[in-house]
Formats: sequence, C-alpha cells, structure tokens
Amino acid sequence: MKLSIPIFLLFLSTMLCLAKDKTCPSPETVKDSKFHPGQVWQYRARRGEEKSFLTILRVEFLPKSGTIIHIRVDNVRLRNCTGGPEPDKFEHMPFTRDAIERSVSKLLKENSEIPDYKSGYDEWQRDCGGVYTITVAEAVAVAEATFRSGLGCGSTVPTK
Repeated sequence: MKLSIPIFLLFLSTMLCLAKDKTCPSPETVKDSKFHPGQVWQYRARRGEEKSFLTILRVEFLPKSGTIIHIRVDNVRLRNCTGGPEPDKFEHMPFTRDAIERSVSKLLKENSEIPDYKSGYDEWQRDCGGVYTITVAEAVAVAEATFRSGLGCGSTVPTK
C-alpha cells in the first residue's frame, strides 16, 4: 500500500529554512522567466527514483526568501522497515528558486493539470512555514531519514 504525505515536510521545512518570515506576510504571486505552474520537470533524483518527477504548483515572492517555487514530487520511495506503507509522493514542498534550479534537469511537460495542494499550502502559510534551500533529492533524503527514525528504523539513508 502506498501512502501520500500531504504535509509531512512542513516541520522539516522550518528546520531547513534559510529565511523564515516571522511576521507571516502574504506571499505575492509572481511570474518567473523559467518556472511556471503546470510544468512537469525531471530532476536529479536519488538512485532508484529515476522515474520521480516534480510538478510546479505555484510561484511566489517573499521579501526575505525571494522567489519561492511550490512543488509536488511523485514517484519517490520512503522505505519502511516495519513492512507498513511506504509514502510515494509529497503533495506540497516549498523551495527557493535557486534550489529548484540546482535540482531540475529536463522539462517534461507544459500546462499539465495542477494537482490539489491547497491543504498543504494553507498549513504552510498558517504556520509561517520555511522554504527549502537544499535540492529536491536532498529534501527527499531528509524526509526519508525523519520518516524512518520516527518508525524506529534508524535514519541512515543514501542520498545519491
């Protein structure tokens, strides 16, 4: 059985945040010259997740964080040592533009249907969530380590 993680990384995003706006200003939707909602990108994924891809959900700007690219990541595998469900997607993850630029390798599709991400996005806003400054593959590896640690599996996982 596969399990979705709609909000799993909100806690992690605050730990990995470069710039967290404590006053929780409302982000301003902006247009970016390269990244647009509905794009599907191949990214430099972890070994064994070569079919993983990300979808651009939203592009925004915050004064302290700069351009924020909100994404969904599909076809990941968070290994479960207990034999239970293994999450296979992240429905909402906010990254700096630079982190996305360092992650993506090939544009696969334009104008794709944007999956629902409202609950994760709303919680991110409500909690003054942080923004990832590491690559997507690194964030997935951190998420897996946290997931496994929470199950008592240990947290060591390969990142490449």
